[in-house]
Amino acid sequence: MSKIILLSNDDGVEAPGIKVLMEGLADLGILYVVAPSDQMSGSSHSITLGREIEVVERGERVYAVKGTPADCTLIALFGLLPRKPDLVVSGINLGYNLGEDVFYSGTVAAAREGALYGVRAMSISIEDVENPHWETALHYARLFSEKILRDELGGRLFNVNVPSRRLGDIRGVKFTKLGTRSYRDPVERVGPRRFRIGGEPMWKWEEGTDLEAVGRSFVSVTPLKVDLTDYEVLHGLE
Repeated sequence: MSKIILLSNDDGVEAPGIKVLMEGLADLGILYVVAPSDQMSGSSHSITLGREIEVVERGERVYAVKGTPADCTLIALFGLLPRKPDLVVSGINLGYNLGEDVFYSGTVAAAREGALYGVRAMSISIEDVENPHWETALHYARLFSEKILRDELGGRLFNVNVPSRRLGDIRGVKFTKLGTRSYRDPVERVGPRRFRIGGEPMWKWEEGTDLEAVGRSFVSVTPLKVDLTDYEVLHGLE
């Protein structure tokens, strides 16, 4: 039986990164593309409750969803696909998703929604530069898709970040933990009752983190869990 692979993202169904995946992963199985019709970066794991969500077919097994990335995966799993997919790949996002970004990222959320329902999943992002090396990101998207489909990595959810370098300039792969950062001046007042969220990110450079890996021209692969329970505190309370 052919593998079914679901592709999604938060940049929209017309984004270049998902088109790269559509072309580059086509021989790994039957691809379904279910992605937002509009840009949904920073949407986190929000879902649309109590309202109808329009889905427009854009091509053979290609669907644009008037909703969030998590909506896309949920609708794909329970409304569009003939059976549960063997893999969810979300991306290729233009811009890293490092550290605490995994809480804000719609790219990660689309993959995590699959993992919540027992599907192995991967989010993949590339460094945001003027002319990204999409071919390098695709190389690692294929590599890890194949490994996940063969269950060679264990785990259910992986967050991959790829420096925008020529393939030959990538120094290798590091399996990492999430880094951490805060923002300088995260809220800007722009009027009496108007604010803008942003600010300058201040990363904590620490060995073994996703930030350190990409900063040294390695591909970062971070295994993630969907269980956020703080077991150390829980056991202490018990």
